Amino acid sequence: MRGGTGEQQREQAQAVHEQSGRVPPQAVDVEKSVLGAMLIEREAIPQAIEILPSDAFYESKHQSIYGCIQDLFERGNPVDLVTLTEELRRRDKLEEIGGAYYLTELTTQVASAANVEYHARIIAEKSLLRRMIETMTTVVQKAYDPGADAFELLDEAESKIFQISDNQLRKAAAPMNEVVKDTLERLETIHGQDGGITGVPSGFPKLDDLTSGWQDSDLIIIAARPSMGKCLGKGTPVMMYDGRTKPVEKVEVGDRLMGDDGSPRTVQSLARGREQMYWVRQKRGMDYRVNESHILSLKKSRREGARDRGSIADISVRDYLDQSDKWKDDNKGFKVAAEFPDQPVPLDPYFLGLWLGDGKSDNARIYTTDEEVITGLQEIAEKRGDTISVSDEHRRCPAYLVKSGDRGGAMATRESVQGALRALGVLGDKHIPHLYLGNSRGKRLRLLAGLIDSDGHLNDGHGGTYEITQSSEQLARDIKFLCDTLGYRTSLTQKTARISSTGYESEVHRVRFNGNVDEIPVRVERKKASPWTDVRDWRMTGIDVEPDGVGDYFGFTLDGNGRFLLGDGTVTHNTAFALASAQNAATHPERSTGVAIFSLEMGAQQLAQRMLTSEARVDAHRARTGRMKDDDWQRLARAAGALSDADIYIDDTPGLSVLELRAKCRRLKAEHELGLVVVDYLQLMQASGANLRSGANREQEIAHISRSLKGLAKELDIPVIALSQLNRAVENRGGDKRPQLSDLRESGSIEQDADVVSFIYRAERYGITVDEQGNSTEGIAEIIVGKQRNGPIGSVELAFVDQYARFEPLTTQYDNPGGGPPQGDGSAPMPPDGNAGGGGGNSFEDDAPF
Repeated sequence: MRGGTGEQQREQAQAVHEQSGRVPPQAVDVEKSVLGAMLIEREAIPQAIEILPSDAFYESKHQSIYGCIQDLFERGNPVDLVTLTEELRRRDKLEEIGGAYYLTELTTQVASAANVEYHARIIAEKSLLRRMIETMTTVVQKAYDPGADAFELLDEAESKIFQISDNQLRKAAAPMNEVVKDTLERLETIHGQDGGITGVPSGFPKLDDLTSGWQDSDLIIIAARPSMGKCLGKGTPVMMYDGRTKPVEKVEVGDRLMGDDGSPRTVQSLARGREQMYWVRQKRGMDYRVNESHILSLKKSRREGARDRGSIADISVRDYLDQSDKWKDDNKGFKVAAEFPDQPVPLDPYFLGLWLGDGKSDNARIYTTDEEVITGLQEIAEKRGDTISVSDEHRRCPAYLVKSGDRGGAMATRESVQGALRALGVLGDKHIPHLYLGNSRGKRLRLLAGLIDSDGHLNDGHGGTYEITQSSEQLARDIKFLCDTLGYRTSLTQKTARISSTGYESEVHRVRFNGNVDEIPVRVERKKASPWTDVRDWRMTGIDVEPDGVGDYFGFTLDGNGRFLLGDGTVTHNTAFALASAQNAATHPERSTGVAIFSLEMGAQQLAQRMLTSEARVDAHRARTGRMKDDDWQRLARAAGALSDADIYIDDTPGLSVLELRAKCRRLKAEHELGLVVVDYLQLMQASGANLRSGANREQEIAHISRSLKGLAKELDIPVIALSQLNRAVENRGGDKRPQLSDLRESGSIEQDADVVSFIYRAERYGITVDEQGNSTEGIAEIIVGKQRNGPIGSVELAFVDQYARFEPLTTQYDNPGGGPPQGDGSAPMPPDGNAGGGGGNSFEDDAPF
């Protein structure tokens, strides 16, 4: 590398000089003085070498001379005019540097080597300035490249500037007396600390005994199986944001699902596996199949109780089954209307509805005797500039045809009604095109009005129930989906239709729907519905949950509030090892430090809520369902004060890339006393770099991410904790299901890059109720340190208090053969230090996934 980087610096600086007329930072005369001093006094050589790399010299010939001096000195050879001249001649560099005469001239430039260290630092400073010019020039040049990645370029610039500012000049070797003094002071400091913690404390004494705390520049992987919750059975239709439906097993990362508020929910990761499955039977809605940790979204139907009527409870199937019959009766499944953007359509939606109901399949004729419908057709024709022709076709019901007629000019280029039907693909194949199903509410209502006026029937009672009967199963399913997206209570049944006079029978499909159907702009007077008068909410329905054996599940994680719609508009939910040690590090009474939490799975408020309820020892389920007691609020207020003072920074940017993460961490490090970074979780991060985007598989992406996180830990000299998933092999393995290093999901490079790999294991999750010694496993979590580059491996048991979603040190008050930690209310024994927060908060999932 001798001469290489310095030559680049010189060329870059020279290029800038030529373009701007500025002289690049340099000190050629000082360079001559330093080289001369090294030639006249051997003692000057180590002083200069300690400060200057070979590429610090501006003149390329000075780099060559300095490199030869270094080599002669390292080999123990004399360094003088004779030996240096011969060495340069041997390398064919003598003439290049100006010959022996130039070397002699160098020795006459300086009388003494007394100031060599001072002069060397001047050269190093000028080299530093040139490096800055080189870096900025490179960035500017790359920025002009049409294919430049702005974020990747920003990361490169930040990294180089950070390195320049962090390293600056070489540090001089410290004398032994100073090293010994500093070492004794550090040993004294460590001796005064509880538990011998030399890094960032995790908050769990036994774990800190094993690791001495999280060490600076270490990458720590905390791995466990995902909850595998919020998963559906194969074939369950899920509503996409564009109005289409997709079987759950076909959902992919990046897909956008319809949220309960009409906004999109982006799929961030997938979950697959086998588990105990259940049928959710809705009394008035579709049945769907879920696993036991799926989150049901239920709405309160009565006024009595602590929660308001209409409030929503998100509860796992497992927890739902434990509720009382009264609670189940009072909390019902519900659906909401879907909202889609308005889009232009080639035909009036009301006309299309009329034609689908009572139109001739192979042309644009519509059969009707209703004056209101005929008037509606005339208005549509006039708006289009068309005319209507009528023919009876030897039928009791006349046929009406909207005709374009013979027109010239711009009107002649407009598509006819029949041409529009053909373009929509419905001639000979009656169905509702997606353009209409996924359109604005107003257009969908007009479409449904046309279907009712042509082929619908109104049953009286509570505002009325509409029926539409079709021989085409596909059209019937489209009509049901249309009604579902509008938020109505809808059913689809098959029945046998008979004509008594002829004895003819056929199978038909009947769609029934009710609710606030009086909003549908029907024109036929006898078919107009009155407002809904039933005290019951048509959007809510009772449910029954039935076990269905072990089966395959398919799930995903989402951004936002996690609620999304099934194919009929039913609202359901999707929702981690909560970074207890991160919270402890920020709130430690003696060794607190700044903590940055990058939560790619949960929003900032969700994460804060979990920390609050955990810190306050408030039942997480009561908090979510709005049933907290007065003393819960008091504990929450105290916990809020403690957490508000903590030096914690939460970033909930979904799909965060490595480049963005590193940039944000550098900024936090520069602006705050950042001592720990937590990433939840690694598999949700996005890889960066053009070479990865152009065809790398997921394993290579994860390898890139893990290397980048290790590089970040070294660069900032702080521990980085990354949560990671384990693969499904641990679920299917017989016997001992304790995780192993080989279970790390998607990349062996995670194990290679990490300094510490630890696993979370909960035996009771696998149905193991007692351990080998006969002790209960209830409420016990085992933290297994499977790799520690600079320390021992082993395992530590912690208490997991399920109702608070909280980890605590496993003290003697929990060490009883009959069971795990207390499972009562806030009166449960406190951790040994008497502080409710001393054991550390946690954000394990509500359904205790591990």
